[in-house]
Amino acid sequence: MNQTNPLPEWTDDLSVNVEIIDEDHQAFFRLAALMNDVTATPDNDQLYLIETSINILEEYIEGHFLREQKAMAKADYAYLVEHIAAHDAFADRVTRIVQDYRQTGNIEHIGALAHLVTDWLNIHIRGVDAQYKGILTNANVDDRPLVYMAAGLDTELAS
Repeated sequence: MNQTNPLPEWTDDLSVNVEIIDEDHQAFFRLAALMNDVTATPDNDQLYLIETSINILEEYIEGHFLREQKAMAKADYAYLVEHIAAHDAFADRVTRIVQDYRQTGNIEHIGALAHLVTDWLNIHIRGVDAQYKGILTNANVDDRPLVYMAAGLDTELAS
């Protein structure tokens, strides 16, 4: 990990008691750590690793948010609209940072992105996701790999 700019890490108190959602959240933290590490260790593969991590992040955002939103819709979750708005705002922020990086090539944008991911998740999980604890369960959340969700292969939970 980049010791000069450490990131928050996953802790058990972030659990929403739904295994697959907790696994998704943990993967976001690992991906942010990877982005942070890549920015700290320039080498011949740095740009490739940055683009790969950006692509994975975008897939995770799309798939994970869809997973949560489909489960919330299925459970008739009262705060679904607000939750979707929070997801959309975060996705827009990520998109802007990625666009800035791709336009400028400034690696500092990737470090900022890594921090955005972990900082936002800490706040979002504790404040917003915590509200669906007990409503979303292992039984009512689609546990297929995110690639299925992101690719639109989510017919199992389609309304």
